[in-house]
Amino acid sequence: MNEWGKAMYVTPGVIVDGQTVTNDLVDINLGIRILLGSSFYEDWEDKEIFVKNDPLGNPVDHRHPWNQTTTPKPQKRNFEGNYTWVMSPRWFDKRTGDYLALDTGGGPIARLWATALAGIVDIGYIKATGNSVKIYLPKTMMMPEVEFEWKIPKWSNALERNRARTYFQAYAAAAALHFAEKAMEDLHAGRTKTWSDFKVPENAIGCGFHEAVRGVLSHHVVIRDGKIANYHPYPPTPWNASPRDSYGTPGPYEDAVQNTPIFEENGPDKFKGIDIMRAVRSFDPCLPCGVHMYTGDGKLLEVRHASMFGAHA
Repeated sequence: MNEWGKAMYVTPGVIVDGQTVTNDLVDINLGIRILLGSSFYEDWEDKEIFVKNDPLGNPVDHRHPWNQTTTPKPQKRNFEGNYTWVMSPRWFDKRTGDYLALDTGGGPIARLWATALAGIVDIGYIKATGNSVKIYLPKTMMMPEVEFEWKIPKWSNALERNRARTYFQAYAAAAALHFAEKAMEDLHAGRTKTWSDFKVPENAIGCGFHEAVRGVLSHHVVIRDGKIANYHPYPPTPWNASPRDSYGTPGPYEDAVQNTPIFEENGPDKFKGIDIMRAVRSFDPCLPCGVHMYTGDGKLLEVRHASMFGAHA
């Protein structure tokens, strides 16, 4: 898993105070803790432990998504207590014993930062240098060749999150060109297989780490008797939009707006909150990814079947 992660075109990593803590996906996965604190859910401390050790023998914490039990506890919003349906994903730093409220920065800044520091990616069109990422785009019919260099910034703030988003457009274009060239090589070599047979195991655990638009997306599944016994996905927004956890640590949105100077000149009756919104929107929020719905005792809402060939095939 570690080797697979480092072979990716965006290097995985946990960055704290501008420096890499780890690029190992095994460590990144095992460090995830799901805390509550200010969320509308019951705790699962006394619930079943699905996974005690991973296939490598590493202990798996009760707060890891593999062991999470989601039991909604609807209640009135109370900003002195519980006030959101979003949980509080944290990453346990073994060096300090801290539960870190990591953020994805909306995606691009985290991708570029981790990739730059690792200095692993080098595909011709993209090169990580250890303190920057260089991006080369060749000449086209309309544009000359061009080179960009994203350098690790001094701060992570709204301006830098948005600046990284622009650079990552070039990064994505350069990577897409590389992928297209590799695909043509495989096609010309006769390597056209696009999938493999897969049999669901009787008992297993699994996880997958990917990059969604807004940052890391992880899936965590436990299989028993050939069926899903426990499953929890963690897209970027629960990390970014998480509330204060059980240790009182605010999530990234809250932390980003605390002590923000208010320059808006509208009075209280016409207050728009533009200074606050500017900071939060730089994370590219997608709150449907962090919201859950509870309908009661297995109430069926709707059943749909969509043919893969269309309704009239």
